[in-house]
Formats: sequence, C-alpha cells, structure tokens
Amino acid sequence: MQTVLFDPGYSECILGVSDNATFMYNAFVSSYMPLKQKKFQFSVMFPKIKKMVEQNVSFYLGCLLWAAYLKNIKDGVFEENPCFGGEFDKNSAFEEIDFLIELVDKKLDKDAKYYINSSYTKNDKFIKTLEVYRQFLELNEGFIKVKTTEDLIIPKEIKNVNDKNLKTIKDKIDEAIKANDLSKLFDVYDLVL
Repeated sequence: MQTVLFDPGYSECILGVSDNATFMYNAFVSSYMPLKQKKFQFSVMFPKIKKMVEQNVSFYLGCLLWAAYLKNIKDGVFEENPCFGGEFDKNSAFEEIDFLIELVDKKLDKDAKYYINSSYTKNDKFIKTLEVYRQFLELNEGFIKVKTTEDLIIPKEIKNVNDKNLKTIKDKIDEAIKANDLSKLFDVYDLVL
C-alpha cells in the first residue's frame, strides 16, 4: 500500500478566491442599494466574479484530473481526506456546484446585460466540468467513504487515460500548483473530458 494525497495542493491555490461564491454573489444581488449604485458596483465586481468563477471551475477540473490520475494507482491509501467518516447531506453538498452551473450557464450573462449592458459568454467547458464534478461528488457521496484509490468512483464521462497522458496530467497539476494558477489545468482538459 502506498499513501497518496487527497488534495495535491489545490486548496492553497484557491483560498483567497473561492471562500463562498454563493454567499458573495447573493449578497450583492440582495443588497438594497439604489440601482445606479448597484450598476456601478457590478461593473467593479464583474471582472472579479469572472476570475472567481474561473478559479472555482479550475479547482473542480483539478479534482477530476487528480481523480483520473489516482485511479491508476492501485492500493493507494488517502492521507488527510477531511471528508472521510462524515455525513453526506445532499441538500448542502450540491449547493455551490449547482449555483456555479446556473451562474455560468445563465445568470451571469443575464445580470451583466442588466447591470452593465455587457455580456458574459458562457464557456461550455466550464459547464461540462461542473456537471461532471457534480456527478463525481454524488457518486462518491461527498467522499465520506473514500479511504483508498479503489474506493473512488469515476463518472463515465471521464476518459480512460493512458500512461503518457497520466504523466502529462501530473506534470500540469504540479505546474499549476507551483504557479498558484489552477486555470492552467484547462491545458489538459481534453485528456479527461
């Protein structure tokens, strides 16, 4: 048996960006400031929101990439799975991922048009990443029973990865973590989705 990390270092990369996308966005939308101020506030927040969305989706893609990589390690035992042994609450487990799917698919473009007369072009890769991650989360019940690499259940949408591409994925993960820029993971998106 070999010990493997549950998180290869992604958490450190998103600490300042993704505290809670749902809370941040809903706090803005539900605030009672005059429309003119809201429009100005949205124009300031829009680039930050787009960056936050990109980082969150990149994190979820990273989880899928890491899972595809780890699934090829036989007899791997997870070190520091913070979810293990907990309870799976379906209501709260999907809250942020469902919010991000809605935000990327419709809400951000609609709000950008309303508040700043601009648009947000949805990224189909973002949507697919979020939808597949949601399946991954559901299949693994929030990872509460995932103790080994054999316990991981991979969604059928994730491609089988050959040895050459496994190395490419691992190298890209290391590069993204070192650069503190998870968006680099989209360079290897097509190897898994």
